[in-house]
Amino acid sequence: MNLDPGIVCYQHCQGRLFAFSLPAACPLCRVNLENEPLQIPPFRVPYPFVRASQSPCSLVIKPTKGDFLHDYKSTHDLHIGVTDSEGRVFEYEQEGLHSDYTSSWSQCLAIPIISDSSNRLDPVWQEYWDFTLNTLAKDPVWCEERYDETSFNCYSFVVEFLQRLAPPGLEVKTLSKTSLCSQLFLPYTIPAAKYISLYRSLLKEKVVPVQST
Repeated sequence: MNLDPGIVCYQHCQGRLFAFSLPAACPLCRVNLENEPLQIPPFRVPYPFVRASQSPCSLVIKPTKGDFLHDYKSTHDLHIGVTDSEGRVFEYEQEGLHSDYTSSWSQCLAIPIISDSSNRLDPVWQEYWDFTLNTLAKDPVWCEERYDETSFNCYSFVVEFLQRLAPPGLEVKTLSKTSLCSQLFLPYTIPAAKYISLYRSLLKEKVVPVQST
């Protein structure tokens, strides 16, 4: 099932318009759009979320409860996991470490770590990624008895994984939950937050105009 709501952007007169479909008239100047040229033809706004199963060898993030578009607020906790080369999610939570809930990661943010600029995976790094992940997963330390919501959680697992992996371009010796978020997550969560805000506005307004400055 495709979860992309299909937001489109276009411009007729003074500003850009966002909607789920092209309206009959411009909300800004009320001109009928059927025969009017558009300054910016309609294009689909990139959907920031993916299925984890389609994002191998990545870090994946989703809300602890609910989904991003309908339920998430900035005060809510985020849950993080690691996908292997087949897109299977390894996640550490109250039940301990497991990799059998991948289907629940249908609307998440994926952060590639070893992909190149063309989003291709180096075969050597891909093999080492799986080796490191599976080796870490066998460590009995990731049991449900040791899980702690604040001090030993999904972030602890991901930080430990990255420190063992030591991918190029990432300083892992001093890596922590805070630096993980600032270094890797922000470039993805900021655009996602804008998309969520736009989507929720469209549920109320149907068309959202953004005036040109």
